[in-house]
Amino acid sequence: MKSHGHDSNGHEDMKAVEWEGKPFSMTVKSIPVPRIINPQDAVIRCTSSGICGSDLHVFHGRIPAILPMTMGHEVVGIVHSIGEQVQDLKVGDRVIVSAVINEDLLDGETKLLGGLAFGTYPGIEQFNGGQAAFVRVPFATDNCILLPQGTKHELDYVLLADIFPTANWALDASGFTFGDVVVVFGAGPVGLLCAYSALFRGASKVYSVDRVPQRLAKAKSLGAIPIDFTGGDPVTQILKLEPDGVNRSCDCVGYECVNAEGVNIGNTVIVNAINVTRSGGGIGVIGVYSPEDAGAATAQEKKGIFEIPFASAWFKSQSIKGGIVPLRQYQPVLKKLIESGRVKPSFVFDREIRIEDAAKAYTEFSNHDFIKTVICFEGGGSDSVVEDKEEKVEQPKKRRRNGGPA
Repeated sequence: MKSHGHDSNGHEDMKAVEWEGKPFSMTVKSIPVPRIINPQDAVIRCTSSGICGSDLHVFHGRIPAILPMTMGHEVVGIVHSIGEQVQDLKVGDRVIVSAVINEDLLDGETKLLGGLAFGTYPGIEQFNGGQAAFVRVPFATDNCILLPQGTKHELDYVLLADIFPTANWALDASGFTFGDVVVVFGAGPVGLLCAYSALFRGASKVYSVDRVPQRLAKAKSLGAIPIDFTGGDPVTQILKLEPDGVNRSCDCVGYECVNAEGVNIGNTVIVNAINVTRSGGGIGVIGVYSPEDAGAATAQEKKGIFEIPFASAWFKSQSIKGGIVPLRQYQPVLKKLIESGRVKPSFVFDREIRIEDAAKAYTEFSNHDFIKTVICFEGGGSDSVVEDKEEKVEQPKKRRRNGGPA
């Protein structure tokens, strides 16, 4: 299925998911195919592009944006063209586009330029994303990860662009060590991958806190203990099982967290994490907290300022750490684990779509109708993920909105 063509003037165009500033509305429209602008650029033909929970902050109108913006920062694709200064890549190479754009400087330092989905704050250069047939990648040598030719592990590699490393960063930010008891707040894609990672890294127990039955069921299937906070305070539920508290808490939700009634109260998870974590324990915060939040309920929260029981954290000698994932610390080792068959993070995908259906998919993702969706272009999606020439791996089922098989 082709996703690009030519307009009436003969210019090459493509379909892309565009944010135009209206909350709870995405648009799929034709825009020009990106071209090489700088000698360090590459243009990638996308084969698979995930819709991330972070994209919902934009969709909900909670993150200020430079408009219009092409969405998407979870991309696998094929190198279509390169600038004259791009090294170690050639046309036809298969790559992951790393979600956080960096520039390696001559002195060995790395300059963080902003993510494809988050380069939208005032004063930060915007990079349009990869929920489109093509994406321009600045400093491509530094920000594209070379993959084996073919289609193997396609959807696993999509998750290496951002959320599989992010899930492991949550654990490390919490101070996780082998044998710890862990609670993961949120059983969306990142939270599920965090619980999965905690278990394969040797956690003795993992609690998964959420309110969506489908997500809690998936967490249970991984070996986590589901905690439905619509049935009572999650801290109370966990402390009945762990009277001294847990060793580590991971906030995989961020400032759009809700209470049992579904009302957004931005400090809910971080307060629960402090209250449920034992003395000497640690809290990893990788859910997004924005310094500019137009949709917040209070003037303070609009500036990213939240009230927390800091005295409790202080007296319990807890550590609290978080922030944007240092992707390149995690991508090489996680790539090896995927290719060895030890891990398969693509279990979080439960739907594949074409780009024409992406606007509707945002609404359905926001409503928790599905756990994780991937936009498939030519050569992408699970239909192309083959472990060897004779055996095809079990793939995520394509599902309809009502939950039935496609």
